[in-house]
Amino acid sequence: MNKISLEHVDKCYDRGVQVIEDLNLDIREGSFTILLGPSGCGKSTTLRMIAGLEEVSGGTLSINGEDMKDVPPGERDIAMVFQNYAIYPTMTVRGNIEFGLKNAGVPKAERNRRIQEIGEITGLNGYMKRKPNALSGGQRQRVALARALVKNPQVFLMDEPLSNLDARLRAQLRTELIELHQKLGTTFVYVTHDQAEAMSMGSHIVLMHEGKIMQQGSPEEIYRDPENVFTAKFIGTPPMNVLETGCCPASWKFPEQAVWAGFRPEHVEFGETPDSIMLEGNVLTREMLGAEILYKLDTPQGCIQARDYHTDAHHQGHIRVWVPRNSICFFDKKEERLRA
Repeated sequence: MNKISLEHVDKCYDRGVQVIEDLNLDIREGSFTILLGPSGCGKSTTLRMIAGLEEVSGGTLSINGEDMKDVPPGERDIAMVFQNYAIYPTMTVRGNIEFGLKNAGVPKAERNRRIQEIGEITGLNGYMKRKPNALSGGQRQRVALARALVKNPQVFLMDEPLSNLDARLRAQLRTELIELHQKLGTTFVYVTHDQAEAMSMGSHIVLMHEGKIMQQGSPEEIYRDPENVFTAKFIGTPPMNVLETGCCPASWKFPEQAVWAGFRPEHVEFGETPDSIMLEGNVLTREMLGAEILYKLDTPQGCIQARDYHTDAHHQGHIRVWVPRNSICFFDKKEERLRA
């Protein structure tokens, strides 16, 4: 069942600036959906329209089949967490979590039960009497999460909630959010520009660019089967190697309509393999990443990156590499995927 549906949705600001154009999106109930894309792509605007913080300029936005056009934010049964926490500095952790429940008239016994439960889930029960200035960044973000969760919303919206944290805390809270989603089974909609964050957390990813959806699907689908050059170059660390076919030898016999050829760094072989194309070039950089080594090569067709899992290897100077034909994706002049 679709929890949230956007049908032919447009969003225009003053002076006719269009941020979202003819957006069609269904977010399934219980999913962990990630709105992913570069800055200015429209992902946060989409989230804010779902929350009711931005008006829809055209089209229909519905939750549980109900048109949200005249439904104010406070009546949509959603909760939202922002990247700047937005917690009250003069209140204790408990006060911050309880504030919304008091305003909603929830009885004291029920408030106590919910706060105890959420405190256990978020690991905050030992910090209830502290104020935000006595907490770490990760703990403050947990307070923001707890304050939203305690309302038992139908939909949980998050706008880059981990972007202000350091790398270690981001990794820790990513894991905690995955576990939280599994425990609650609530619909999560999460905005980020970090594709590694999206790939690790989301059950469904919606990749956006310039107000449009470029591709959506599971992390595995958009990584292994990109629909266009934008997706190929945006998804993956490092991203897919994409070469202009006009710079490639005719002997490689690429499809006639192909303008771009793409392959993942892990598909590059350092030894000859059957039915492959061969590239040669100079090793520019070698990055030791623990279980693998990442090479950057300068070839006549352009710079490519290659991933080697033999960490005792040390390729240098002028070398040859091979790419199996069955791992190459082809794209046409409109940068759309060519299918066999």
